[in-house]
Amino acid sequence: MATAYEEEDRVRRLSALQASMPQFKSMQAGGLKTFGEMAGLDTSAIANYKGIQDKALQGFQYKQPGRLLKSENKVEWWKERAALNSMNTIVPMMGFAVGNLMKAIPHPIAKVMGSAVNWATMATAYNMNFADTLEEHQQAAGRELTMAEKQKAALVSIGVTALDVIAPIKGANATSKLLTKSFGAGGVNTAKKSLQKLVNTNRDSLIKQVGTGVGFAGKLIGTEMATEAGQKAVQIGTSVTPERLGTTEGMQDMFEEAIIAGPTVGAVGAPGAVGQALSTNRDLSTARRLAKDFNSKQVSLEPEDSTKEIDPDKLITIPEGKGYTPEVKRLVKQGDAMLEKTFGVSIEKAAKKLASGTAFKGTHPLREVRDRAKTGAQYHAANKILQMFSPTETGSGEQGSRENFFNQKEAKTGEYLKDVVNIINKYANHKPGIGLIGKTFDAELGNYILAKLSPKKKGVFPIPASFAGRQFEIDADIAIIRKKLDKAHADLNAAGVNVAYVKDYLTNPVSKESIKANREGFVESLIESSKRAYAKASKLGPTKVRVIKPKEAEGIADSIINGYDESVRVDRDSDTGRSGTGRSNFEKSRSAAWEFLDEVSQEKGHGSFRESSVEKVLTGYLQQAATRVASARSFGKDASKLKQQLYNLKKNGDITQREVDRAYDLYDSAHNLYKKDADKTALAASKFATTVGAITHLGLATISSITELAWIGERAGFGHMLITLPKALKYSLDGIKRGASGKYIQPGESAVAMATLGFNLDPRVNERLDQIFSTDQNAILSMYFRTPLGGMLTQWTNFNRNWAAQAMMSNINHRANSLIAGDISDIERRRLDSELKENGLTMDDFNLISRAFMVDGKVKVDITRDDILDTVIKKETRLVAPANKKKKKEEDIRTEDVTVRDMLVPWLHKVVDDVVVHPKTNNKPLWMSDPRFAIIAQLKTFPVVFGNTVVKRLLKKLNPKQCSPDYGAAIGAIGGIAMAYGLVHIGQMMKAGIRGNDYEAPGIRETLDRAGLTGVPGMVGGAGRFEQGAVTALGGTALGFIDRAYKEMITPLYTADEGGLEDVDITDNLIEWLGESVDGALGVTGIYFKPFESED
Repeated sequence: MATAYEEEDRVRRLSALQASMPQFKSMQAGGLKTFGEMAGLDTSAIANYKGIQDKALQGFQYKQPGRLLKSENKVEWWKERAALNSMNTIVPMMGFAVGNLMKAIPHPIAKVMGSAVNWATMATAYNMNFADTLEEHQQAAGRELTMAEKQKAALVSIGVTALDVIAPIKGANATSKLLTKSFGAGGVNTAKKSLQKLVNTNRDSLIKQVGTGVGFAGKLIGTEMATEAGQKAVQIGTSVTPERLGTTEGMQDMFEEAIIAGPTVGAVGAPGAVGQALSTNRDLSTARRLAKDFNSKQVSLEPEDSTKEIDPDKLITIPEGKGYTPEVKRLVKQGDAMLEKTFGVSIEKAAKKLASGTAFKGTHPLREVRDRAKTGAQYHAANKILQMFSPTETGSGEQGSRENFFNQKEAKTGEYLKDVVNIINKYANHKPGIGLIGKTFDAELGNYILAKLSPKKKGVFPIPASFAGRQFEIDADIAIIRKKLDKAHADLNAAGVNVAYVKDYLTNPVSKESIKANREGFVESLIESSKRAYAKASKLGPTKVRVIKPKEAEGIADSIINGYDESVRVDRDSDTGRSGTGRSNFEKSRSAAWEFLDEVSQEKGHGSFRESSVEKVLTGYLQQAATRVASARSFGKDASKLKQQLYNLKKNGDITQREVDRAYDLYDSAHNLYKKDADKTALAASKFATTVGAITHLGLATISSITELAWIGERAGFGHMLITLPKALKYSLDGIKRGASGKYIQPGESAVAMATLGFNLDPRVNERLDQIFSTDQNAILSMYFRTPLGGMLTQWTNFNRNWAAQAMMSNINHRANSLIAGDISDIERRRLDSELKENGLTMDDFNLISRAFMVDGKVKVDITRDDILDTVIKKETRLVAPANKKKKKEEDIRTEDVTVRDMLVPWLHKVVDDVVVHPKTNNKPLWMSDPRFAIIAQLKTFPVVFGNTVVKRLLKKLNPKQCSPDYGAAIGAIGGIAMAYGLVHIGQMMKAGIRGNDYEAPGIRETLDRAGLTGVPGMVGGAGRFEQGAVTALGGTALGFIDRAYKEMITPLYTADEGGLEDVDITDNLIEWLGESVDGALGVTGIYFKPFESED
């Protein structure tokens, strides 16, 4: 047995590869130590470090000692030496590759850093060769070198290093060239003639590619072998025994150095060799893609009313077939064509259909209509429909529009509700510890506010005595509410939604809860009210008032209970636009048919069905108004714009009926109407199952969501993310104070900014989490995820949203001030141009926004300033001189009056959604909006939407075939991925601690899964972000429940021996399952509750 001293002194055994790092460090320390001695410096610390590395090296023993020519296993001899010296080859080659890549970035700081990396690499190589030369000279002398001999070795090492870096620089140049060329530098000219020439160039054959790669690798290996032999010759020739050069031993030294280093450099330089081999075909593939983009762009430039196919001379002819189409792709297509001809089945078509229906965005078929356009009319009609639903994808470089439904809806929601919600919170009763969740509102004060807003409201509602001292303040706030109601009314009328509205009259809506409690009584009362209204109107002559039929009344009741607005449904059989099935609920409640509802309901003993909560009256009206305004602006009144564009496509045969139906389905989905006529019992059961499944499986979802932090920096810039960290933290601290105090506290700057963007207006509703975990509004889940049991997931979501918004405002400020100062870089200007274009903005718009927020010569965007946001910017035209024409013509700069809010808020909202993905009709498959499939969709929505947004954006930034190089964006994407990777491990450590388990680091695939980066494939493979098995991930929590019940409850019963059922005990399985479910529901608090743990 070893003594304690021997145990302490024992050296860990190292393989040759493991020993390469301490050997490299020892050589670097040896070179630095000698330089320090030559300079008369204290080198004790360096000597100590070298001693540590040398001691570590003692753990390495050659398995193949001696000379190469005398070795019995020459291959193993070479492998051992190559592994031992690998760091001496890898460091210089990778260092120069990184330096060259950074120098290729079109930014002065990057170029300086790239040069610095190259010089640092050169210094490292010199220091390594200096140490090697010292060792060679010292071995030749058989003694410690004198100071003069050390100085001589330093000079000799300059020449040795010059030889040493020839091959690494050549390999590094090839590797960096592969990367820079992949990102576009030195790529093809996008001019038509150049592209036409390239796409008609034959691709290199496989044999030629292999030959090119092997030739490059052979030259690299030969160069390294020659230079290594030369280096050793220089070192021996300058030692005290230069005659050794002519001896067998000296020749063997040079030969072994060459044979060790040459193939090693070849292996490390393999990426460069591959790049050389694929260079021609890569350029040709890029040219074909650019040619397709060029052709699409040409079609988009055709007039909107042009139904004539674009002139072929304007397009690039892209040949197909052998020599042009990639060989593998061509063979696969041929095989698929034969399969379809023989069996009538095309794997390619089936795969595309499957992906389009299950994983791609619901808008994908509409994009296909646009992308196959041959005329200007088809392209523009399809593009307008597409942009009604969806903002332009970030990083696409496509022309965007501000007039998409969701951007409009969310911007208007924030505009109408921000001040109203704050006023309601101001006078509400707050409960300490739970803040706004448990707030109540004085009924008498509510009646007073509604009476002031609606003078026609019957009855006298004096201000409650407890608020008498604040009447002036309350009346001033009521005036603010009045302005918001007036604004909503003005916007409705401006959008073409004619609302019968009388000044100072507030809609008197019905109560969802009251109708749900007595649905039959409401239906009966509404029908009778319509009969009385009809009788009254008929006495005055012909009338449009009609009696509501029972089925219609039941439909109205169900739409109110479920929060659906049936009036916005589209008549799909009409091509020219139509009225909905009636005016929306918030208009219906004021129609003549409802006139006697209160009277009848009281007579029949049903009580009042009217809503008495001032909060629900105001927020309900304004939320519906925001939806109707957004819908009318985007789709047209009664969807007339949508129907017109579909009609244009149909009349020219540019769209199939299936694609038309998809557009209408998307419209219904956007308005929360899709498949809502399904069996109510089935929908209720589905909602119950998804609720239970979410609560029992997702208590730790907040920890899983920690990776969202990474995408803030990736999207808005890591520098801006760090700068705005104090604001992000203050937002959370302010929220904690408001929740704990039990009193109203004026919202801070960040809270107001969030409300302006339409976020966190109602603490009882989190639409994003509803869509991820339930596909529909779910009050139970909304409450659960605001509590410690649900990990405060709602608060975490809002924290990330606020931080993303603050970081992007910092980004905008930086860009604006750089433009003003004239020091914005070319690449940053190009990024800004692209982002503005994607958001339907121009540089003129950006400059106007900047000037609006100018303070003391500096731009400081502040979306809490309603006075600035509501600044109107008039429509504008300017005279321009078209090419080759002397006469100027007018060109629209802005086709309509807009506000700063109209331009800025949707942009910021889109950035926030880029970071904290929000499932919507425009970014998830249509089937996920179907409540009948809510059980199956659960847990799939996030990976699918994340894949369709964040992952897609990352791939664009990292795309090796993109035309315009943007290394900064690529580095930002890599930084985001790296940060997410690290955050996953932090999250796993936290989960292990909460569950009381030992931490086991996840593997690479598992980590990428939990970061969401594997998207749909990760979901199919199981696990994913929420760490569920394949059955649960694919079939939802309900199917996972059935699967587990079958395995753990049923299987033990039917697999028991005949007559041995009494010996089968599934109690332990049940207890374990129950314990896991309870722990899952308790989330992070489960660490304090372990009633089902064994005592072992």
